[in-house]
Amino acid sequence: MNTPSEPDQPFGSFHPAPKKFWSSGTIVAVFGCGALGLFLWWGRGESISPTDSSGSQTPVKQKPDQTRQKELIAYLQAHPDDEFAHYQLGELIRHRAPFQALENFSHVTSRHPHYFDAVAAIAEIAQEQNLPERAKPALQILVREFPEQIAYQEALARLYLQEGRYRRALRYARRCVELDPDQADNQLLMAEILRKAGRTSEMLAPLKQALFLDPDSYPAHLSMAYAALYTGDLTTAEREARWCLEQQPDSTTALRYLATIDRNRGKLEAALKHIDEALKIAPHDFDCLLIKADLLIYQRKGEAAYALLKPLYAEHQTDRHYISALARAAGLTGKREEALQLQKQNQRLIKEDDLRPSSLQSDSVEKKQSQQN
Repeated sequence: MNTPSEPDQPFGSFHPAPKKFWSSGTIVAVFGCGALGLFLWWGRGESISPTDSSGSQTPVKQKPDQTRQKELIAYLQAHPDDEFAHYQLGELIRHRAPFQALENFSHVTSRHPHYFDAVAAIAEIAQEQNLPERAKPALQILVREFPEQIAYQEALARLYLQEGRYRRALRYARRCVELDPDQADNQLLMAEILRKAGRTSEMLAPLKQALFLDPDSYPAHLSMAYAALYTGDLTTAEREARWCLEQQPDSTTALRYLATIDRNRGKLEAALKHIDEALKIAPHDFDCLLIKADLLIYQRKGEAAYALLKPLYAEHQTDRHYISALARAAGLTGKREEALQLQKQNQRLIKEDDLRPSSLQSDSVEKKQSQQN
């Protein structure tokens, strides 16, 4: 792999010392011409040799990518533990063959001068390829080594959020806020985790800060509408939802919030109008269909609600809010046996939810419960 450096050209500065001849002028001229010709031929031969040699020993980094790749693969077959070659190959193929590059970077140890570059590459590739179990250990190394880098903190927060490990997600999200409190996105990340954790009232503080930092942030206004709605502040919820609808008239989420606000105020016709608007935009939106069915049940229109909900059973039979609504619709239509079975199913789903670790429990409790299972 390592090529020797080119030898110095021994004749590049060759200047033969002039010799003094005491023979006749003719002899001097003939001998001088012969010596000059010999010198030029010899010097040319020596000057060409290193060039040709270097041409046959071009450093790997100067060769085409495909050639370099073949050479590195061949070399690694003979030297599978060479972490320098693994790093070079990983860098070369990371965008063409990310899974193979991931394996190459995994051979790089802490002794390598580019160890943390390799770890960062592992984290990036693993996230791109949706491999959280490979990304997390790499990100944890990077967080320990570079605690001031927000990108690594945020990536870990989002990974734990996806796993439903909200306490850990909050730890890294809070660190993002500490590192850059004036970044609205950091506040929004906090609010998103709190929402998933069911801690709706705690969303208000980071959302207010996000709106202070970025008053035109659509995600912040939409999240504020949600937080206000589910903490009982219907006035704020309506204001925020209408602001969002002005910015994006086809926002089914904003229309759904307005429908829910009207329903909570007892304005069923206004609520139906909003939800029908949303369903025109997205006819198969599950959340909108669920609210539409709920409104029909409020109006004692069981047949219409049942017809709306029943086709969704196969896909949503583990959603207890859906099962509860379907049970009520079945009861209104006189399907008592089905309604009873659905109520039992809903009770089982509630029990399963209760057995899941709470977002307020520590990671040690989660670990203990998983070991018992």
